[in-house]
Parts: sequence; structure tokens; C-alpha cells
Amino acid sequence: MSASSVAVIVTVIPKESVPGEFELYQNYPNPVGGGTAIRFSLPADCHVELTICNALGQRVRTLVDEYEPAGLHIVEWTGEDDSGNKIASGVYFYIIRAAGQTAVKKMVVIR
Repeated sequence: MSASSVAVIVTVIPKESVPGEFELYQNYPNPVGGGTAIRFSLPADCHVELTICNALGQRVRTLVDEYEPAGLHIVEWTGEDDSGNKIASGVYFYIIRAAGQTAVKKMVVIR
């Protein structure tokens, strides 16, 4: 995980409980008011980069940037940027890169 001052909670569920493929799920809740949970599954241990970008494609927050075990992962994000500031209302994208694959989902932040 990023070594910033903003708290991110990551929960890992053992791979026995996960489908055998890489997948990024829609965040919940969406739209985001205060915080949201982002889930993804990994079929094998690998390096994962999970970032939040604004509508212009600029990185707002790095949530995960490290080696993660296979399984279902849940990352809770409180709607803050890398500096700990609340982000503005708008459309944002979360992007995951893992095991040579990339996936993108859209979310809406309402303040």
C-alpha cells in the first residue's frame, strides 16, 4: 500500500473463496459520499497497482502499489487524495494493473 498519511484498509479473503480469474468489481456505494469499498480478485500472487484518477486522467490517489496474495481483496477508500485532502465532486476512475492485465471502472463522488 501507499505509505501516505491517509488510511486505507485492505481485507484479503483466501483464494479458496475466489473465482479463478482476475476481476475488478464495481465500487460500493456509488455514488460516493464519504467512503467506498473497491473489490478485486487475483488468481495468483502478483504485484498490484490500484489508483484513482480524475476525468482528465490525472492520478489523484494510489491505494495499492505492492505485491499481493491471491484471493479477494477489499480496499476501503475515504475519498481523499494522496495528500489527505477531500477530493471534489465529479467523475473519477479507478484503475488496476495486475498480472499483466488492466481494468478500469467509473465512480461518481458527491460532496
